Amino acid sequence: MVVASISNSLKYLLRKPYTRQVPRIDKPFKTPVTRGSHVLDMLKCTGCSMCQQVCPANAIDMVTADGDYPQNPRKRFPRIDLHKCTFCGLCVEYCPFNALSMTTATGYELFTVDKSTLLRQPVELKLLPNASITITKSYFTLPYSKSYQQGSGDKEVS
Repeated sequence: MVVASISNSLKYLLRKPYTRQVPRIDKPFKTPVTRGSHVLDMLKCTGCSMCQQVCPANAIDMVTADGDYPQNPRKRFPRIDLHKCTFCGLCVEYCPFNALSMTTATGYELFTVDKSTLLRQPVELKLLPNASITITKSYFTLPYSKSYQQGSGDKEVS
């Protein structure tokens, strides 16, 4: 058994290492519900801080932004640190005004050598050129809005 382990170790030791270059030449596989970078609609955001309160990674903090936003008199908007973000989508799910959504822009498009560029200010939370919106509040609420079918074995609770 020891000889087999040593021979197996030597076999892998003498192989050429496998390294995948980043960013890869091939584009990454994405599904229709890929959770990626965030998009903020500043005309819908009221600055309620719900996204900040539900973020498990503490990646969102509220900052002030210049501009005229009548629905947000305090001018407080979310700033998202993509370095801390786990892309769980809770901020999108709990936003009561549907101001946040997620796109298909994942690590491949967000790759950077400067970590400071991952702290996105509210005005920077825009749709990236090669991305599309995949996750909105309706993605989370749609399954709960359908009532159970009466003949399927599950009974609707009144």
